[in-house]
Amino acid sequence: MQKTTGIYSVLSSASAYELFITLIGGKRKRSILVEKYIRPEKGMKILDCGCGPAKIVEFLPDVDYLGIDLSPAYIKKACAKFGDRGKFQVQPVDKIALSGRKFDLVMALGLIHHLNDEQAKTLLKTAYEVLVPGGRMFSCDGVFVEKQPLLARLLLKCDRGKNVRWQNEYEKLAIDIFGRNNVVSHIHKDLTRIPYTHIIIECWKR
Repeated sequence: MQKTTGIYSVLSSASAYELFITLIGGKRKRSILVEKYIRPEKGMKILDCGCGPAKIVEFLPDVDYLGIDLSPAYIKKACAKFGDRGKFQVQPVDKIALSGRKFDLVMALGLIHHLNDEQAKTLLKTAYEVLVPGGRMFSCDGVFVEKQPLLARLLLKCDRGKNVRWQNEYEKLAIDIFGRNNVVSHIHKDLTRIPYTHIIIECWKR
């Protein structure tokens, strides 16, 4: 994880981060992700890695939710707003301690592009280990693709996550842990109000 400076240090504030995400269309993005990809069911056990202020909880039904994040400020904000709907812990996502808990779904929304390959593989291995058979991991990150609009490419290069990857690089990380036949990726160019390209990866534990 990189030390934050300038605008990035501002975004380390939970309130500033929430405002920024709202301005670029975060509510619509979360709604699409939940409806089309996360597909939560009542009672589902969900682990949200890098949960931030946990705004995704607003879109979830009555689930058993655990959100973890390295930032005490984000976790404090999440507890204040959603403490009656989930549990929240300050933990590094590449050294997660869960005391043997198992989950139906592991989420990593806007997280993996903040991690180097070693950290990302550790996270994916942990996700695989804590998923129940038939469980699923879901991730969403910025991505480089061929014939990408110049502005989208520039915004990705300026992202505070310094490990934005190409599509095949994200896929390889997931395939190395979950297996080629258990990984599906999707590219979206319309999730936010700003030109930005996202990759959504779904992984199944068979």
